[in-house]
Amino acid sequence: MPVVVPNIYTFAYTGIEYTDERIPEELWPEYKDCKREESIFTFIVQLSAMPYKKLPVLEVDGKPVAQSNAVARYLARKYDLMGKDEWDAMICDELVDTLEDLKQDDMGGLRICSGP
Repeated sequence: MPVVVPNIYTFAYTGIEYTDERIPEELWPEYKDCKREESIFTFIVQLSAMPYKKLPVLEVDGKPVAQSNAVARYLARKYDLMGKDEWDAMICDELVDTLEDLKQDDMGGLRICSGP
């Protein structure tokens, strides 16, 4: 089953050039555990190239960023897609979180709350 990464839609909408690299399932264990070196202060440390050992991962300035909702919010802020005020930004957050709910394919326990 193909995996749909919502952030690809953001790239397409904004015209951002990107490379969509897919990792074959049989190679995932090797990629999941790979390391990268990074200089922190005066030390060179080994960090995971796959944060949280999950996909998708967006590489920003040579550094991996995981968690698709965090990436979506980063891209939205960077490319001015968060709306004109806090209300619009909240609606954007709501839509991103709704996509996550739909990805989970489990709407059990759905609640509707009103106000503050």
